[in-house]
Formats: sequence, C-alpha cells, structure tokens
Amino acid sequence: MMASRISEIEMDMKEHDLVIDVLKGVDPSRKCFRLVGGVLVERSVDVVLPGLVSNREKMKEFVASLKTSLENKGKEINQFRETHGIQIKGDEAKDDKEVESSSKGGERQANILANV
Repeated sequence: MMASRISEIEMDMKEHDLVIDVLKGVDPSRKCFRLVGGVLVERSVDVVLPGLVSNREKMKEFVASLKTSLENKGKEINQFRETHGIQIKGDEAKDDKEVESSSKGGERQANILANV
C-alpha cells in the first residue's frame, strides 16, 4: 500500500515537472487554468507557477519521508522474523534456487575456462 502510494506521488511529480517546464517558457501574464479541488480556476502563469513549484517540493519531501518509513518497516519486519524464527515458505525455495544457480554458475565458468 505504501509502495503504491509512493509510485502514485512520483507520477504526480513527473506531471508537475512537465507542466512547470512548459509554463517557464510562457509569457507570465498569459492566462492558464488550474484544477483546484475539482474546480477549474482561471489564473495567470505568474500566479500558478510558484504554486506548482511549491507543491512539487512538498511532494518530494513527502516521498522521501514515505521511503524512509517503508525502509524502517521492512527492517522491523525482518528483525521480528529473525527474533521469532519465522520463515516464509517461498523464501526457503528461493534460497535453495539461489544456492543451486550460483553453484551451476561456478561450474559453467569453470567449463568455459577449461575450454579456453
């Protein structure tokens, strides 16, 4: 849930970047429209642009705090699993496959070196 929220906000940030780049090259007195709370409002570029930049910076800070929170929760979960000896069924199979593939990779590399 938190990861999907992060990606959603990052997409909004990209949209803000596109609009900011376009508005920087436009006459500041030109009128533009902005959607505020579901209502389309007519403003001038010189009024809208600073608000967009400010919103983008706030989104950037929010994403950073969400990422930090997500990392901390991940560490807490891993620590809880280690403390209580909890193993997820899929993790055991994944670990076995990684060990198996790494040993096969070593064999392949030895075969390649032997053929050279």
